Amino acid sequence: MAKMTRMIIAVILLGLFTAWPAIATPPYTAIIIESGSPYFDPKSATVSSGAPIRWDNPTATEHTITHLGCLENGNACAFDSGIVLPNGSFTLPGLAPGHYPYLCRIHPIMHGVLIVTDASQLPSQT
Repeated sequence: MAKMTRMIIAVILLGLFTAWPAIATPPYTAIIIESGSPYFDPKSATVSSGAPIRWDNPTATEHTITHLGCLENGNACAFDSGIVLPNGSFTLPGLAPGHYPYLCRIHPIMHGVLIVTDASQLPSQT
């Protein structure tokens, strides 16, 4: 009986330690792609430099998240997701301080802006 009890305890402890996250996942700013206006929610997000940003696409349509600099000659392209499939997501590990307008190349009416501040300032969303 004692051997069985020890085995059950060992299995439970093994389950607890293997289910425990080994690496903490950094928080990210979440932007949801919507089927209607404002299309990106929030439409404007302020984040700290280096903080991850993630767009989730719960719609039934493909989208892109493309920095306007990617579409203009002579400007730096900060990010371009390529196609984000329905129920997919796109994550940026972080950006340098700056103002980053973006849009969906498939649906150019969809646009938003990232405002990236110095890392010492707290992130917020509007």
